[in-house]
Amino acid sequence: MLALCRHPRAIRDLEHTLLEVIPGVLEEPEAYAPYLNDRLTVFHLAAVRSSSRASPETFRRVNETACVELGRACAQARVARFVYVSSAVVFGPSHGRCVTEDDGYCREMMEHSYVRSCVRAMEGMRELVARGLPLVTVCPTIVFGPDDPTHPSLVTTHLRRVLRSRVDLVVGGGNQRRNLVYVDDVIRGVLLAEASGNTGEEFILGGEELTHQEFNRLAFSLAGRTAFLRLSVPVGIARAAAKFTDRVCGYDRGSGYEAAIGMLTKEWRYSSQKAKQKLGYGWMPVRDGIQQTLQSIKERAMIGHQSSTAFGS
Repeated sequence: MLALCRHPRAIRDLEHTLLEVIPGVLEEPEAYAPYLNDRLTVFHLAAVRSSSRASPETFRRVNETACVELGRACAQARVARFVYVSSAVVFGPSHGRCVTEDDGYCREMMEHSYVRSCVRAMEGMRELVARGLPLVTVCPTIVFGPDDPTHPSLVTTHLRRVLRSRVDLVVGGGNQRRNLVYVDDVIRGVLLAEASGNTGEEFILGGEELTHQEFNRLAFSLAGRTAFLRLSVPVGIARAAAKFTDRVCGYDRGSGYEAAIGMLTKEWRYSSQKAKQKLGYGWMPVRDGIQQTLQSIKERAMIGHQSSTAFGS
């Protein structure tokens, strides 16, 4: 097995007897092109995540251009299989109903740099199917679970912050429902798509729906803690504060805090029935996923404490 890796430190972390790690970045095809052949299955998971610090150009260069260039190179090399991991946000917010793959790509959120880059990449990759790319696409919803401190999960980071501050903070009441999926379920879904998905098919990989408010309160309950303060910030105030912060920090409107508030105050409900019926996909209840994530956070904190103690002695 081969893995393309851009961080020298991560190369050491990925060391395994069954894995050959190739140093390089997605934007430089010469790093991976020599390894492509007709016996290879390619799993493409690399992307710039939605972040206030990322510029529209960065999203376009990595999530769109480099992604399609990889797909084009794989089509030319006639790889055996190409599994592209995108995001369910390409299908847009749900507006009171469950969104499916048949709803098509979202045009409503195209001002958001991350969403725009994902949609355009999906369109570009779909065109490559006609050129012989054996493409299967999976679109996870909001992924959470144990993470690595060098590349923290957004949801797990939120979980740590909530438990550390003991403040149950939401925006606009926190009643918008969102689909969350545990990371292990996504991995299983990716492998199921590789084994059983038909060329050109797209699958939403989701889990269970929860509001922001329900997530916070479930986290406190499972951690055996009580919130010191419960606070709902009006949307108007949150948006004004985000806009001011973006202006002061020089963040782009399409990827800054104002864009994040826009995402946070929408509903993101998705159906995974197609993946369930065609691939045999299933998912863990959010409660169980949060419990396992909390256990991971606890174990990592204990390891950190032991390391500090040993260093201090």
